[in-house]
Amino acid sequence: MAALGFALFDTTIGYCGIAWGEKGERLAGVQLPEASAAATRARMQVRFAQTPETSPPDWVQVMVARITASLEGVHDDLADIALDMSGVPPFNQRVYEVARAIAPGQTLTYGEVAARLGEPG
Repeated sequence: MAALGFALFDTTIGYCGIAWGEKGERLAGVQLPEASAAATRARMQVRFAQTPETSPPDWVQVMVARITASLEGVHDDLADIALDMSGVPPFNQRVYEVARAIAPGQTLTYGEVAARLGEPG
């Protein structure tokens, strides 16, 4: 999955990463915090090799604000955020679809996700 850029952003749980793609206003990836900002940056550099760390465009800054607020407890399922799924295998896309439908504050086990996919076991 190609990305145009990535950035780190500070949250209540630590420095997260965000990458935006080449397909319009779609996110290529979001990274939860590692042990430090440097470790999160290193993870992003591995995930998005050859992608520069740069200031996010306005539309990405809106997503950063929403993600940050969600991590602070604001109810936002973030389900309307467009994702760049190019290069993501079809099965993984189905898993993301199920995972993104889990309401904030709710959980599913791996077995429950598998059952919803029609792929038990």
